Amino acid sequence: ADETVVTRAVDGIPHRVLRTPAIDALERAGAARRLLLALRNARAFRAEAGTGWASMLREGWSMRRSQGAGIAQTLSAANTPMMLRAAMVEGRTDAGVMSAGQTVGAITDLPSCRELVHRTVEEARRAVAELPK
Repeated sequence: ADETVVTRAVDGIPHRVLRTPAIDALERAGAARRLLLALRNARAFRAEAGTGWASMLREGWSMRRSQGAGIAQTLSAANTPMMLRAAMVEGRTDAGVMSAGQTVGAITDLPSCRELVHRTVEEARRAVAELPK
């Protein structure tokens, strides 16, 4: 739990994330650097989502009106999905964001997917076997 931080540096909304080099860099960066990153991520998000600039601008304008988001926050909206993807899908923690709740401190082991599935199946079998007949 000591290695998480609540930051607004990603897109202006508070996020609890693991402290990574990317978060440290975002928090040190000035507004101009964060805007540059937001524009780059918006371009990548547009390509990934298969949407046009007009659609993205309409969505941003809608977000701005409905949520009272500021211009910087609206422009940074593409940061979250792209930075989550970089860290959690591509494994690039140096370039991404790893969301984490406060319970992260309760994790005591990191089993492989195979071990986790096996453990879950065994626990389910035991639970079913203990059910009243």
